[in-house]
Amino acid sequence: MILKGYKLSNHIISDLTSRHAPTQALAVVQVGDDPVSDLYVLKKQEMAAKLGINFRLIKLNQDILEEELKGEIEKLNEDLAIRGILVQMPLPAHIDRNVIASCIDPKKDIDGFHCILKSDYFKCLPPTILAIDEILDFYKIDKFNKKILIVGAGFLVGSPLFSFWERKHLDVSFLLSKDQGYNRKLKDADIVVVATGGGREFGPSDFKRGATVIDASTVSDEGKIRGDVQWQDWPEDINLAPVPGGIGPVTVAMLYRNFFDL
Repeated sequence: MILKGYKLSNHIISDLTSRHAPTQALAVVQVGDDPVSDLYVLKKQEMAAKLGINFRLIKLNQDILEEELKGEIEKLNEDLAIRGILVQMPLPAHIDRNVIASCIDPKKDIDGFHCILKSDYFKCLPPTILAIDEILDFYKIDKFNKKILIVGAGFLVGSPLFSFWERKHLDVSFLLSKDQGYNRKLKDADIVVVATGGGREFGPSDFKRGATVIDASTVSDEGKIRGDVQWQDWPEDINLAPVPGGIGPVTVAMLYRNFFDL
């Protein structure tokens, strides 16, 4: 079965439209022109318009210095007209994402970076993590007493998702490319979140029948957006949240739920 994120996304957005939209703005800082970032910024901008939220996009040059970027964020921290701040990832290689993420005022951090950087900070959870967790709940896929595998231990998805589910006392573990028994471990899992960022391609034969697979990668490939999983002619007896159309729309909805709840 294909787990379509739009059903859950529409449910969340419907709830938000019934609430009074904050008058303060959402500031999105984008450095350079990454095709995947461009897509996500556009989706966020469209959703802001739908919800009646003032959306302020700050586009900066690829070669901006780290100190200059920190200065831009400090201005937004001090701006009373700004309710939430989002720094679109990825950042150029010469900029330390942890330094930049930690610069955001925790009270305005709707992307949950402080939750990632400090395991005991829970004001705003990362929207992607919430999206993965809630799409499973929405489709009534039980996470307890299941063997859960996260493929990839990245900053934005793998590591924070592991910590989040570990706190819920779920049976969760990482699978990394260097691990022995890679294919066996993959096929033994009940729930698999693949988040290699295009590091490997997966197909139905990689997973066991009855498993649930969440594709949490977004890659630009010759102008088209894809994930880690090749999902054409996907079998009915393996659940899949694909890219595009899986957790992507839910992630945007969760971002704005964080914005409303600040």
